[in-house]
Amino acid sequence: MMIKRIADTRARGVSEPFVREEVEQVLALLLASPLFAKSRRMGGLLRFLVEHDLQFANTPLTEHAIGIAVFRRDPVVYCTGDDPVVRVQVGRLRRKLATYYATLGQHDPVRLNVPAGSYRLAYERLKPNVRSQQHPVVQLQQFTCITHDGGDFTRGLCEELSCRLFESFEHTQTRGNHVLMNVPRSSIKALVPGRGRGRYSLEGSVRVEPARVRASVRLIDVDQGRIRWSEQFDRNRPYGIATQEDLAESICLSLTGYFAQGCNDG
Repeated sequence: MMIKRIADTRARGVSEPFVREEVEQVLALLLASPLFAKSRRMGGLLRFLVEHDLQFANTPLTEHAIGIAVFRRDPVVYCTGDDPVVRVQVGRLRRKLATYYATLGQHDPVRLNVPAGSYRLAYERLKPNVRSQQHPVVQLQQFTCITHDGGDFTRGLCEELSCRLFESFEHTQTRGNHVLMNVPRSSIKALVPGRGRGRYSLEGSVRVEPARVRASVRLIDVDQGRIRWSEQFDRNRPYGIATQEDLAESICLSLTGYFAQGCNDG
């Protein structure tokens, strides 16, 4: 019931209430993003603001209370006029949220922000975008090893990347982004037909040395027959499972970041 009150009084243009699970999912998504995952202070502040709304929807939230709870200020001597830590960090949080929703989170159906002059979160549920229902289809091709050794490593890298991409694209599918299709290597014309869906082939090559690995990856626009995205990934370490996991994670983050930016079709 507390979450319903939050939603009814602050979300713009929506009547459907937010439930606890939905708010917690939004928080988890933000905290897992690169913008917040490496910033403990920002993550702690965001978590506190969300949890305060979940537990104390009708309790005022002051700068003094945040300074004590989040930034461990001594309540005996803490003076907000002399110590601007809360104002500074909440300002940074506003900017980080704006950056996130302009890039990785631009298709998120629920958004959080901290209105100017306030320390309470505002929640907004966006209206579905019809265009987002036309999910691009990505076909992962088996990478080629172009050095004498490394065939097993290359096949293992593709398996690892397949799992990472499936998890990532399945997650974003629920937010109206993209679908990953993993199929055996074949003619790229075998991709799901239909104009307007966006058909892509993810291809790559691998070179290995005793203490160095390089993976070159490119995303081919099947309908237009041109490269949309390309990047090289180097690791100065022996090739093995740990290197496969590291490379797959980097490739996945770069590719999903490209799609999150709207995959410019111009």
